[in-house]
Amino acid sequence: MGAELTVRDVRVARGGRQVLAVDHLDVKASEHLFVLGPNGAGKTTLLRLLSAVDRPDRGDVEVDGVPTRRLGLEERRRIGYVTQRPALLGTTVLRNLELPLRWRGLPRERRRALALAALERLQVAHLAQRPALRLSGGEQQRVNIARSLACDPDLLLLDEPAAGLDPEARAIFFTDLERALADRAVTTVQVTHRPEEALRHADRLVVLVDGAVRQVDTPEMISRMPADAAVATVMGYDNLLTARVTPDGAVLVGEWPTGLHTDDLGPGPAVVAAFANAVRIVPSGRGGLPAVVRGVSPGRGHRVVLLDARLPGERVPLVSHLGVDAPAPAPGEAVCIWFDDALSAVLR
Repeated sequence: MGAELTVRDVRVARGGRQVLAVDHLDVKASEHLFVLGPNGAGKTTLLRLLSAVDRPDRGDVEVDGVPTRRLGLEERRRIGYVTQRPALLGTTVLRNLELPLRWRGLPRERRRALALAALERLQVAHLAQRPALRLSGGEQQRVNIARSLACDPDLLLLDEPAAGLDPEARAIFFTDLERALADRAVTTVQVTHRPEEALRHADRLVVLVDGAVRQVDTPEMISRMPADAAVATVMGYDNLLTARVTPDGAVLVGEWPTGLHTDDLGPGPAVVAAFANAVRIVPSGRGGLPAVVRGVSPGRGHRVVLLDARLPGERVPLVSHLGVDAPAPAPGEAVCIWFDDALSAVLR
């Protein structure tokens, strides 16, 4: 069924500085949980705690109700930990997979069958007799994951498994990984700093910023309603603006209307988080937030418009995406900005 994980009141410090604080986190059996955050957020530190490689300075990490500090050898063997850099031996791919199974006392024929089946799942069975250290980085990582799957783990921990791959290779890698795990009852915790991968593959997301858990929810909920500006940044929102909510729920930037409204927040200071395709450009004089166009350039399937919102005493940079067939404003042109409610969030 996969392992269940429990993290309670965990603190980790290094060099006198706190690098991880998790008050409460539960991972369900067979769940695919992504841990998302920028570099240095504490993602690998959390993964090492879940793997029982490290222990917290304070608090408890449990696997199926057993604290990691008390896990025996057999229980530790049910955890597969795939690091960013594959730690493969200087022998054949097949032998790299067979050795851990030999240490578990499996007979030779059984070892070979399990190893070949795992390689097949990751689309690298044709590399079985190749020297593991002569493979490409992507091939080595596939072998690394196959080695963990061959041992039939209850818990699989993946630390940026596609690091170093180009976008096309990453997409193929994750599609193959998803297929390899589709019929296995294994709990998976995967670290990434790319929101698009987490949004596509996760059952739930944990967002870490500066070593603290900022939000835990489904990908859809975190994407639509980030808890704060830091989470919005991690989720790839392109624009963040200081705003104000009026008593009737209207959202203003400076004293200008934005087209946004909220019933969830009371009057007071707020932040508007908006994806680039939420920024609607209209001619000057049609209301909205006044801005000036700084430049227009081609993007992937769209055009990128850089703007400066004109607020009292300052200019705030914004980015908008326009369809390739939409008329684009000229650099230096004065325009007005509205925000699409479906692609924006109003935050405290």
